Amino acid sequence: MIDLKDMKAQANSLSLIYTRENMEHTLKNAEDKEPTYREFLQTIMESELIFKQKRLKEKRIKEAGFPYVKRIEEYEVGFQNAITERQLKQLAELTWIEGLYNLILAGPPGVGKTHLSIALAYRACEEGYRVSYATMSTLIQCLRTEAIDRRSKSKMNRIRKSSVLVIDEVGYLPIEKMDGNLFFQLISELQEQTSIIITTNKGFEDWAEFLNDPALATAILDRLTFRCDKILMNGKSYRLEHHKSFLVKEDN
Repeated sequence: MIDLKDMKAQANSLSLIYTRENMEHTLKNAEDKEPTYREFLQTIMESELIFKQKRLKEKRIKEAGFPYVKRIEEYEVGFQNAITERQLKQLAELTWIEGLYNLILAGPPGVGKTHLSIALAYRACEEGYRVSYATMSTLIQCLRTEAIDRRSKSKMNRIRKSSVLVIDEVGYLPIEKMDGNLFFQLISELQEQTSIIITTNKGFEDWAEFLNDPALATAILDRLTFRCDKILMNGKSYRLEHHKSFLVKEDN
């Protein structure tokens, strides 16, 4: 009779991690329910498949680099009227990724741009897409240093292989002309292979200013908006409306 320890070692050699970790429970369940050989084998394979799919999803989410988790279900459509419930469901279906459409979420701070961008990208991770997140400042730093810094090179390699790239906080800070050229090169490179979600507090007419080059701004926007939906998100700041205070207010 094969020892349980040997069976676990064999499962480990075959990368059947779930089977190895749950062998006692699996065998006990089989003894109690007396499945056929076919049913028992199917249970093993289905359990391994579910386990590996879960591990891959967790890996995709971790590698995406989200600053925090936001989900589509948490997005409050009623807080501002830039997007309808129907449009949100349409975006959540992710068909825009297959069509290589870009999304530009524009508006002042606090109106939900980052929340919506992360929620859509997180859903994409759950559905098997490779996703990358970066703020504009982080992206520029990685572009500057990828030739000399291992972490920057790794980040850029992942971005170039992603199906979805979120670039957050575009236009919050002006950038040097050289950095603008690097940004243009990346956008051109990703044009026919990656869907890009941009959050920005700038209108298109302001891009020339923060990029320090009107011609470059026109060229970048031409590529971004070729297949694109722009969602203008105005209204009150969610953070200000839901302000939380730690200190107890004293009565006058």
